[in-house]
Amino acid sequence: MRTTIVHSTLPITFHILATTASNHALMVRGQREEGEGWVLPQGEVRPGRCLILTARERLMEAAGYDRPLSEVLAVTLRTDEDGGLNGVEYVLDGGVLPEVPDNDPREGASWVPMRELHEPPAIYQYAIIAAGQRRRLPFLVNGDRPDAAFV
Repeated sequence: MRTTIVHSTLPITFHILATTASNHALMVRGQREEGEGWVLPQGEVRPGRCLILTARERLMEAAGYDRPLSEVLAVTLRTDEDGGLNGVEYVLDGGVLPEVPDNDPREGASWVPMRELHEPPAIYQYAIIAAGQRRRLPFLVNGDRPDAAFV
């Protein structure tokens, strides 16, 4: 059984929530609905690519960190104005570090205190609550974890 999605009519996007015990979130500069600002590291999975490997590569590229990303904190289906399904969006659990790392993330990334996240998107809010309650789900494709979950 394949765990890599070779073809999808829907875009699959991901966000990565990595936090610290002192309530900081790893954020990168990016586009928000109201313009540029702090967002979670994110990306879209191209056909034939594994979501987990793509997300790990994006996290390394955007912030200089490599984290295991095999659990989901939130998922949402995106619809258009007519109610047609037009995408799937995940927030992957980037884990909780004991404190803000001494080494700085790459330029354009920062550990931002969560109290400074003014009106984050709803999917971020649900992911932060799930992380705080340790409510994580395994990322599965066809009922199996992708091989990349064990890299």
